[in-house]
Amino acid sequence: MLTLTQPPQTTIDYRITTPMFLGGAEPQEVDATQFRNASFKGALRFWWRALLWGRFLREAQGDVTQALKNLHHKEGTLFGKASDGNDSRQSAVRVQSTLSGQPCNKKDLDTQLEGIGYLLGLGLYHFRDKVLRDYLPPSQLQVTLQYACELSSDDISGIEHAAIALGLFGGLGSRSRKGLGSLSIQYLQPTQGDKQEFETRDAIEAFVNNTLDFSAPATPLPPFTAFSQASRIDISGEGSDAIKTLKVIGDEMQLYRGYGRHNPKTGQHEVLGQRARQNFKDDHDLVQGASSLKELPKRAVFGLPHNYFFSSTGHKMDIAPENGGRRASPLFIHVHALKDSRFVALQLLLPALYLHKDMAIEAKPGKGRAQTIPNPITDYAVIHRYMDGFKTKLETKANYKELRRHG
Repeated sequence: MLTLTQPPQTTIDYRITTPMFLGGAEPQEVDATQFRNASFKGALRFWWRALLWGRFLREAQGDVTQALKNLHHKEGTLFGKASDGNDSRQSAVRVQSTLSGQPCNKKDLDTQLEGIGYLLGLGLYHFRDKVLRDYLPPSQLQVTLQYACELSSDDISGIEHAAIALGLFGGLGSRSRKGLGSLSIQYLQPTQGDKQEFETRDAIEAFVNNTLDFSAPATPLPPFTAFSQASRIDISGEGSDAIKTLKVIGDEMQLYRGYGRHNPKTGQHEVLGQRARQNFKDDHDLVQGASSLKELPKRAVFGLPHNYFFSSTGHKMDIAPENGGRRASPLFIHVHALKDSRFVALQLLLPALYLHKDMAIEAKPGKGRAQTIPNPITDYAVIHRYMDGFKTKLETKANYKELRRHG
């Protein structure tokens, strides 16, 4: 009698803790009723690369080019590779998912989401029209990963660790790096061993200390977003409501970065009704009225495009990589569900090469031609200072903990 061997599999229980905006840029491409397995697999690949960079660089004895080549080859073996030649490969990992919870119209949480309009940003939120797109509401998600039988236990372990990292630091959909669509891992049943739980601060800290590979050097930085000696991980806040916990993070970011609007009643510039800190007055003065820039504004380290509009004069300046490119934020905000209806806000900083050396950054005024910014320099200390602010912030200092910091 023929005996069929069941493929090894991993079962993971996640919780969507904040609204998840899956789909494309056009409204008709958005699906607020289904979870997209392709989106999950794409995120899984991202975190697998981020986790494995140190190992591949070490095995290549520090040869970055060879390490990248080996990493790319292994990724194609595990997750599939499209090619016009003879090197196309099917994925050795199959994703199945079950989403529980009711579909949600975008108006259902509008009142709560007003408080995180800054993090939602243009395209998802407008001060007058509120939330602009449908989304998956907070709900439970079970994901099963089935592996091709030829995968080694080491291969599977690397994929499982990527699934955990996604569930501790990441999310899916638009603004996932700003804490939207946080995919919070609760349990993982590995192919071998006991079920693992991630519903306590201790469990999160154990994964950071015992599993993550920070061996890649900080100088030079990784050539793509990956864990290295320069990485930082903080628990920046805790609360009993996911959206309110995220709001505290968004408010602090807005206060830290904002120049403020002038309030004629108080005679001062304000952000969220408070006197503006104006940490980046130099950025404001650099761009105001300029037709070109000789340097990159300091806040651009949070990601590109980085745009300015001066309501008093109508002057605009759009700063972005050439040809409409983007540079995603190196900072990941994640709202994680704990036991007893508690939530923590995790912030992960993954410094890496800001842009490829051959990619120019342009500054385009509202009227005029785009001009290349010569020698654009970024400083990750700008983000470290933002993260440091939660140590002393009244709402967060009691629950703040730095889990990992270089230097």
